[in-house]
Amino acid sequence: MSVPILIYMSSTPSPFWYIDRSAGEVTILLMSAVVILGIMRSAIPAAWPFVVEGIHRRLALLAIAFGGLHVVASLLDPYANLGPLDALVPFISSYRATWLGLGVVSAYIYLAVALSSWPVRRLGRTWWRWLHRTTYLAWAVAMVHTLGTGTDARNNVFLVLNIAAVAGVLTAFLGYRIYDEAQPVTPARALAGIAGLAAVALIAFWAFNGPLQPGWARVSGTPPGLIRSLQP
Repeated sequence: MSVPILIYMSSTPSPFWYIDRSAGEVTILLMSAVVILGIMRSAIPAAWPFVVEGIHRRLALLAIAFGGLHVVASLLDPYANLGPLDALVPFISSYRATWLGLGVVSAYIYLAVALSSWPVRRLGRTWWRWLHRTTYLAWAVAMVHTLGTGTDARNNVFLVLNIAAVAGVLTAFLGYRIYDEAQPVTPARALAGIAGLAAVALIAFWAFNGPLQPGWARVSGTPPGLIRSLQP
């Protein structure tokens, strides 16, 4: 086998690389849809809440399924050489430890919410509502994980999908959770709206000055040996 062919094979991603990235992107889109539907349930006409609730729960389970596929594919993909502990314990990986660890944290938060809600609610309504609201945190952390860990953050298709997901969640949050004609805008609701806008602004500022800039692979914690192996 000639040297050019060996170089081509070593630099060509495995099928698991594509599955990993694709499943991760589908997961963040499904999580976004789950958050949007969860916010808009109160705005749905009285005849439809059960339909919306059913879709909401099924999309939540589908997000877990694709998240699991994302994790399995990342472990099977030889690119980053990840092990089971990297998928279970946050911030210990030798590959982009911070950003990969945020994905683990997001998964634990999301699973805690899902397990407390399915198949029946296991907590009192007040505790359950506060725990359920951490879905916002899980979604935001997952978005940072997607941008910080993914080698395709600058891919035009993925970038458009992520912007659409953020815009959808932010619109639903401000339009249906914060500004509700049936309820007055209290200081707490106004503060939540400001916090939501600030969080999105911070993520956008970080993304445009970090993952979307050349050289992010080195800054983000990619092992130097792996960077050298990908250079021509």
